[in-house]
Amino acid sequence: MVYRLKLALLSVLLVLGVTGCGAYHRKPIVDRQVLRDLQTIRLEGLGEREGKADQNQPMISTAAGLSAEESVAVALYLNPDLRAFRKERGIAEGELVSARLFPNPELQGSVLANLPGSSVGIGAATLAAMLNPFRPGERGARVAVAQAKIEEVKNQVSAEEWGVAAEVKKAYLTLWALEEQVRIEDTSVRLQERILKFFREKRELGDASRLDFNLVNIEYTQALRLREATASERDHARQTLLELLGLPPLYDLKLKAAASDPIAYRPFHVQPPTLEDFMIERRPQLAAAKQEYEQAEQTLRLAYIQRIPWFRLGPSYERESGGGEGTTNRLGLGVGIDLPLFNRNQGAIASLEATRDKLREGFTAKVHTARAEMNEAYRNLRAQERLIRLYQDSIRPALDENAELTEAGFQLGEFNLVQLITTQDKVLTSRREFVTSELEYWKAAIDLEVAIGAPLAEAEARKKQP
Repeated sequence: MVYRLKLALLSVLLVLGVTGCGAYHRKPIVDRQVLRDLQTIRLEGLGEREGKADQNQPMISTAAGLSAEESVAVALYLNPDLRAFRKERGIAEGELVSARLFPNPELQGSVLANLPGSSVGIGAATLAAMLNPFRPGERGARVAVAQAKIEEVKNQVSAEEWGVAAEVKKAYLTLWALEEQVRIEDTSVRLQERILKFFREKRELGDASRLDFNLVNIEYTQALRLREATASERDHARQTLLELLGLPPLYDLKLKAAASDPIAYRPFHVQPPTLEDFMIERRPQLAAAKQEYEQAEQTLRLAYIQRIPWFRLGPSYERESGGGEGTTNRLGLGVGIDLPLFNRNQGAIASLEATRDKLREGFTAKVHTARAEMNEAYRNLRAQERLIRLYQDSIRPALDENAELTEAGFQLGEFNLVQLITTQDKVLTSRREFVTSELEYWKAAIDLEVAIGAPLAEAEARKKQP
């Protein structure tokens, strides 16, 4: 009998061991391989889907360079931080799988031996399998919590993607603006070279003083220095864009020549009430906060469900062997009941109710903050718009006239040197500031899109609907 009992227990343990074994595979980090993989990333292969396992890669032709929209697509696919953050969804989906599974049965066993002095016999052995079924509504509440978590993570991923897309567009436009600034500096250098040549010739003829020539030479050197400084800023902006795109730092990235200047001023006809409607509907951070609140709601519901007295049950088997009376086998049903006499989940319920109230107030605070961010972005957009219009209406005509007067001075061979240098410095400063204003205008527009969670073009289209 003892041998059979040992064999039965061994069989049970073997079954448990087999069911508990998983297909675990170790995946160590090989740092040098990670570095090599990053070093070999290229845009040229993104458009070739043949033979590729990942079908989510964007179809992009890089022959003519990257546009702003293509840069966003590349970043959404390659950006390492974004790729890592998306794995949060897998964690949440795993929690949903766990919520849908029924609890494992509990196997209980005991072996009793007769004490010395007892009747002749070996003793008794019992074996029971206890099942712990869900309370009414418990499984649904667990699933609802997990589903709300998945929706929260989805919205968090959307917020991250929206944020990365905004940063990429800003970095792209910044690089474009700095390329324009370098062209302005190149024009300034060429003009200074022309002035330097002009005064060198006048100096050789004795019509210009050494002081005038030195002053012109200083301005020429200053123009060279400014061009180098601007070129350094451009290279820094290129590195920033490459990092956001997930490309190697030394990758030769080219911007696509657009049919129109991407930082050229274009007005947006939107108003705060329309933008607030979009914000409450589309801003992913607010959607994520709502799903976080829903998790608290369902968790509280689950805590109330767990106050219900509940039972465990399952088959029970007993084998008793004693003396000459033979062996007795019994089969029955085991039942266990939870009696919530001392602990009715009061503490957990009080804590969860406070958590729910906190999240509810927190959502109101998030809406308040989002409105402030949206209105600040809108204010900044309108402020930059006024600066651009001031330049277009007042400053640009004066700059055009100055260019004509400067060319006439070259033709006539006459200059007021101090006046020329002062004027050219102001012209260069105005052109730089205008490019900066255009860039800041679009940055404000992008910030406004981030604040509402939707493109401004959609807000304009809604306004036009009857």
